[in-house]
Amino acid sequence: MKIRGLSYQNGIFYIGRQHVACAYHEKGRLKSWIKPINVATLGVMMKQITLSMPIWFKLFTFFLVGLIFIPKIVTIFYPINWNGLPYYFLLYYIFGTHFIFPKQLRQYHGAEHKVFSDKGVIRRARLPLIKKASITNRYCSTNIVVIYFLSVILIGSSLAAIMESGARAVEVASYSSLLLVPIIQRLMNIEGFGFVKKVILSVSYWLQIHVTTTEPERRHMIASIESYRKLASKEFPDKLVVKRPVRKKEETYMAIVDVTIIPIGTDSPSVSKYVAEIQEVLKTYEGKITYQLTPMSTLIEGELPVLFEVIQAIHEVPFKHGLQRVATNIRIDDRRDKRATMEGKVEAVQAHLSQVELETEPVQHKES
Repeated sequence: MKIRGLSYQNGIFYIGRQHVACAYHEKGRLKSWIKPINVATLGVMMKQITLSMPIWFKLFTFFLVGLIFIPKIVTIFYPINWNGLPYYFLLYYIFGTHFIFPKQLRQYHGAEHKVFSDKGVIRRARLPLIKKASITNRYCSTNIVVIYFLSVILIGSSLAAIMESGARAVEVASYSSLLLVPIIQRLMNIEGFGFVKKVILSVSYWLQIHVTTTEPERRHMIASIESYRKLASKEFPDKLVVKRPVRKKEETYMAIVDVTIIPIGTDSPSVSKYVAEIQEVLKTYEGKITYQLTPMSTLIEGELPVLFEVIQAIHEVPFKHGLQRVATNIRIDDRRDKRATMEGKVEAVQAHLSQVELETEPVQHKES
């Protein structure tokens, strides 16, 4: 998945393999579109970028271009002593505009970086989290700017020492550095050239934090998210899917309790009527528990939370008859290494008894 971001004064473009998506603000309203990559789309992009530029930026551009071309045109008709700025100043302008981004553009640029830095699903519901993401991007075009100008400085200073003309040395460095940009970009990804990558990224990150980006506001973040999702819906929709964690089915364990309810202060030694009512209460829990009445107590099998609820319910039975004191004895057998049931426990004992009977059965010898 290869995506490029391009921020401008009013919004953000995200460029994929086949489409360009854009979200931008116009008269305070958010607008967006997605188009296939072709000449017409590039024309739309250039138009939006050009029209959005502040007046001072346009004037600076016209002034610089004028200083490059007008003297050269004039000299064709009227000889003058100055031929204008060298053509390579156009390269300085193209790469150097990073250092004079208007504030609005820097904010959209920051929002673009935060979307790239976030590791989750890009959507408005996560805007507060995305806004906390890093404002630096290791693949930012600022890297190219750093590579170019560092190359100009290093090559120019080296050539100045061996060439008679310093201006000629700068000219050669300016054009040759343009050729070096893709080469150095490749070297940054090759093992053994980590020092090159470290130097370039350290300078680039500093520029990104202090010069080319500014902390975005909510509207800049919304534009960035909207543009990204427009492109994603066409080229990588799987990245928009919120993956719910698969919850493991909680393993349940069955416990067995031995409960004896002892009413205190009854008119008769017999407590059978209380026992009978307790059995009626237990019937209301059928499906959740298994129970068995014994001469001395009641055995109940079920999940522990349910068992505690049942115990409380049957403990209340004598109180409903006006008694003021009840003693309840509880024994709990809670085994977690394997599933244990009342029936299984009885069967296990019976199996042992059967084995003992076989071992103690007298051997009958037949007489020959």
